[in-house]
Amino acid sequence: MKTLLHKMLFVLLAAFLFTGISIAQQQKTTQAAKKKEHVERSYKKAYAKARKRTIKHRRDIQTDATKDRMDAADKRADTYNRQNDPGFFERYFKRKKPRKR
Repeated sequence: MKTLLHKMLFVLLAAFLFTGISIAQQQKTTQAAKKKEHVERSYKKAYAKARKRTIKHRRDIQTDATKDRMDAADKRADTYNRQNDPGFFERYFKRKKPRKR
């Protein structure tokens, strides 16, 4: 009887310690994942900011004639890319997809 009680207490103590350790490990992994996402988001943000600065600098170092040609090329590209886009009324009155429930 006494050995059975000792065994039960030992198993209970071991289970208690194991669950505490596993919960702590889960918390550490979720914290590490959140930190990794935050770092990746900050890298993407910094990259976008640097890219924007680079593009602005490349435009600023051009002559006025070159800037005019660049503007004209951008305008042509925009009109070409918008070629088959639906108009305002087509977008506004198009058939809506049913919502998922």
